[in-house]
Amino acid sequence: MKIRVRLYGTLGNDIPDYDRLTGKRVVLPDGSKVSDLIAHLSIPPGKVGIITVDGNLAKAFDTLFEGNYVCMYHPIAGG
Repeated sequence: MKIRVRLYGTLGNDIPDYDRLTGKRVVLPDGSKVSDLIAHLSIPPGKVGIITVDGNLAKAFDTLFEGNYVCMYHPIAGG
């Protein structure tokens, strides 16, 4: 299945062919989860704080589907 990924902050720095304006199209097997996408991109899991799929908050165990638009953000802290 094909999905589009946008990475914010420095998450996309080490991803080959990553375009900060349009993101990256990724092909994964059907039934893949968000955690599979993170592993496919070789992003250490602790570097991802917030994940959205089609604008909705998501978790690493959520299943992805054809055409999903996934955004990932660094962990956010502060007060």
